[in-house]
Amino acid sequence: MGDPGLQAERTELAWRRTLLALLVVLVLAGRAGDLMSVGMGGVVALMLLARQGRRYRQGLAMLQSERAVPASRAILALGASVCLLALIGIIGLVSGA
Repeated sequence: MGDPGLQAERTELAWRRTLLALLVVLVLAGRAGDLMSVGMGGVVALMLLARQGRRYRQGLAMLQSERAVPASRAILALGASVCLLALIGIIGLVSGA
């Protein structure tokens, strides 16, 4: 059972859930007083929010043309940001902050 137009919608909803989860983590980090994580995560959240509409349009166009190309830079940037946030959290735990 195919849903040719809904794949882009599901992808967009997944990115929105990712952004929402990031915002929840930022609020918790802010309550804990970890300002570096809040700052770094805030930049990442703004970048995700700024690209959201463009990413949806690109995904829809790729599906319509049936030539999907992964956004490798966006995937690598998000992965690097998550790793950096995890590293900041680990350093915070180890230093006892």
